[in-house]
Amino acid sequence: MVSLIESTTGMWLVGLFLQSMLHGMGLLQGFLYFVWYSNDNWTVKGTVVATLLVESIQMGAAFANAYQWVITGFGNFPNLNIIHWQDMLQLTALYLSTFIVQAHFARTIYNLHKQDIYLPIFILLLALLGFGAGLGQVILAIRLGEYSKLGEASVTTNLQAASALTADIAITTGIFWRLNESRTGVQATNKILNFLIITAINRGLFTMLFAALNVILFVSKPGTFYFMIALLLSDKFYMNSMLAMLNTREFAVRAHGTRVVGSDSMPMFATSSVTRYGVSGVNVSTVKETSGDKMSLDGKMTSF
Repeated sequence: MVSLIESTTGMWLVGLFLQSMLHGMGLLQGFLYFVWYSNDNWTVKGTVVATLLVESIQMGAAFANAYQWVITGFGNFPNLNIIHWQDMLQLTALYLSTFIVQAHFARTIYNLHKQDIYLPIFILLLALLGFGAGLGQVILAIRLGEYSKLGEASVTTNLQAASALTADIAITTGIFWRLNESRTGVQATNKILNFLIITAINRGLFTMLFAALNVILFVSKPGTFYFMIALLLSDKFYMNSMLAMLNTREFAVRAHGTRVVGSDSMPMFATSSVTRYGVSGVNVSTVKETSGDKMSLDGKMTSF
């Protein structure tokens, strides 16, 4: 009995502990985003607000579920097998948050190259499929009513995880591809693009890893909640990866510029050329001091 509780409720509580830390990191990143990028357009700001709000609802439901288990249901072992509404609320919020972030990255890839809409649409469809599969899992779980029967919802569970994994691969590949195409003859610009490419790859590794672990643990460890650790942390990695990409834009410019010419929210930086980098929604342009030639990246990197 003890080993069963450890592999089910125990794993859920471990996931809750790790979630709490990642959620705190996300809230800090959200605060820094609004301090550093107050001039971003409202599409990006709205995405950040929606993500933080949904993630906070998810955490509230997670703690309410834990309270139901260890406080109001203390000593009631059969209660640990019952699926409560708090459980399903947190999973619904988790899948919604994942969809919001994946849709954001689809829009980012579209902004990097607006002439090609196929990849962003493909990612958006995968995000919708994953969200729909997640909702299907929630509905089936409510009907089943007990955690011991979750194996009967394996189709929707695996479909959601597979959709998330495929979307992550497409997002990481798309960002790498589009940023790599944005290279110019200006060394400072290429250094910034290299930094953003590395950041995008690192972002994708975590989310892809946990999406894959979700499937592997669900299949290999039936009757346990080991897969829940990967599932419950996945949305936190999505939130933090999105905010990290947004918050590293100015750092990328400062880290690869020799001096700061301006200090406002849309700073001017100089290396061998005078470079002005706008925030999200503003075109990026580079002006060489030697020739006065102006090159526009046509909105590339603007969602970062």
